[in-house]
Amino acid sequence: MLTKRESDWKDKVKIIGISIDKTAEAVVKHCEAKGWNKPIHYHRAKSDCSEQYAVRGVPNVMIIDTEGKIVFKGHPASRPDLEKDFDTLLKGEKITGAGTEDAGSGKTEGDAAPAGKELDGSACLDAITKFKEAAGTALSGNEDVKTHASNMPRAFCVMVYEETYNIGSGKSLVDWKNYRVLVGKQEAIDACKKAIEANVTGDFEVVLREQAI
Repeated sequence: MLTKRESDWKDKVKIIGISIDKTAEAVVKHCEAKGWNKPIHYHRAKSDCSEQYAVRGVPNVMIIDTEGKIVFKGHPASRPDLEKDFDTLLKGEKITGAGTEDAGSGKTEGDAAPAGKELDGSACLDAITKFKEAAGTALSGNEDVKTHASNMPRAFCVMVYEETYNIGSGKSLVDWKNYRVLVGKQEAIDACKKAIEANVTGDFEVVLREQAI
């Protein structure tokens, strides 16, 4: 984009990349290999910028208008035409769509308010890691559970975590669910459900789907 629009954008549009690579050398090598010599590149190093801007995953994009205001934050797939977005902002107009701020309201656009509640995202992600390392091992290592689950058409316990950032309020809403799907003989369902309840706890919403056959 910067090469294509160099004659009319000039220095009015800047693309700044912040890399989470382990070393600055890796960033340099990657940019040289890709030929990315026009964007400005930084190595995150020990900076806490990811925490400051509540970045929970990559890739993550923030679009800043001509007044220095963040008007979009999220996955780049949500903005299929960044070139058009930049042209719109350069005209002094507002971009619209999911993840953008509704003019004057401080709210994000959309057909409905985002689901979730205010939680400590870092604490939630730590809990999910512990779930994988501890609870997962406890369940897979339980011979009684393994015996029952191996004969069930469906038997799984998974975490689904989604975080929505509100540009206006500067806060994030967390929609965190634990899906427990158990299909099989009632005896097997009861045994697996008991083991899950004993080993999987947290601030998440439990979605239980069971069917005895």
